[in-house]
Amino acid sequence: IGGLILNLMPCVLPVLSIKLLGVVKHGGGEKQAVRLNFITTAAGVLFAFMVLAAALVAIKEAGASIGWGTQFQHPWFIIAMTFVVTLFACNMWGFFEIRLPRWIADLGEHSSHIHGLGGSFLSGAMATLLATPCSAPFLGTAVAFALSRGAADIFAIFAAIGTGLALPYIVVAAAPGLATRLPRPGPWMAKLRLILGFALAATALWLLSVLAAQAGALAAGAIGALMVLTAVALYL
Repeated sequence: IGGLILNLMPCVLPVLSIKLLGVVKHGGGEKQAVRLNFITTAAGVLFAFMVLAAALVAIKEAGASIGWGTQFQHPWFIIAMTFVVTLFACNMWGFFEIRLPRWIADLGEHSSHIHGLGGSFLSGAMATLLATPCSAPFLGTAVAFALSRGAADIFAIFAAIGTGLALPYIVVAAAPGLATRLPRPGPWMAKLRLILGFALAATALWLLSVLAAQAGALAAGAIGALMVLTAVALYL
């Protein structure tokens, strides 16, 4: 349940915004393509959680103390994520296009696919990366218990959290008609991209507020100004 609630947290909204656009693009498409796309995204979420669990087990076995969401205690990580989210927003606004290497974007792609499965897998993995700092209110006790136990408990609890976070994707995979019944892609999608771009920009502002609490308002303001300049440069 905690993993499912993470889908509504500001940390994960960037990936959900991008995935929502992906659902809309499947309007009028084939159900099999939708099912494979969303199963791959769910697999990306679960794979990333298993990688995190394995890393934490390895660190614990090495005798070091371990915690959860600690990367958001490092200003440089927050700055990097702010930059990434700003780029996503600019992409939604049409300032530039993100093109993955073809071997990644088209990984496993068939003629019936609307999108490459590689991109879907990576979006699921990124959802996991962004979800970790938001997990404390709902999962703090469970994660703390897992980290105090053995490897089996860590993997089991992380798998449960990952399943909850991936559940919306699994639901669409089980009922692909939720996506294929949507209107076919058209000019109306430009307005949707604009709205989702503002949602991503709001997430960048939230990240700056986290940075301000750690490094001060002056540092957060400087990074915010740099992000605005980045957006202007991409627009020009």
